[in-house]
Amino acid sequence: MNRPIPLAKILGQPAANGLYRLAEGMALPAAIKVAGRQLTGKAALLKTFAEAFAFPDWFGHNWDALADCLTDLSWHEGAVALLIDDAAVPETAAPDDWGVLLAILADAAHYWRTEGRPFAVFLQGGHAAYPRVAA
Repeated sequence: MNRPIPLAKILGQPAANGLYRLAEGMALPAAIKVAGRQLTGKAALLKTFAEAFAFPDWFGHNWDALADCLTDLSWHEGAVALLIDDAAVPETAAPDDWGVLLAILADAAHYWRTEGRPFAVFLQGGHAAYPRVAA
């Protein structure tokens, strides 16, 4: 069994950008929070992300626009820590759309790593494939 990665080794560290799973009940006070229960399809997912990240008016509500906004973020200062709770809900309710979202988030994390900006995504519930984080 893999040992959990300490949260302090991820937050604020561009080299650690990526997707992680966070134990139930673990808090990230400064994170952008997205309720997994709202991510039940493409339209709901895009709307929820647009609201959570305060996307600009030009956001086109499609996958390409989501990717563009997540690799721009000129309206959002500093590090990004995204917490998606109840991540098992979209994993089950909208597996294809969820897969596209996770790929876009992984690409954004990689992009920001090359730019030296912290961008970490934390999934609570489900997703055993991602590295586990400890306090």
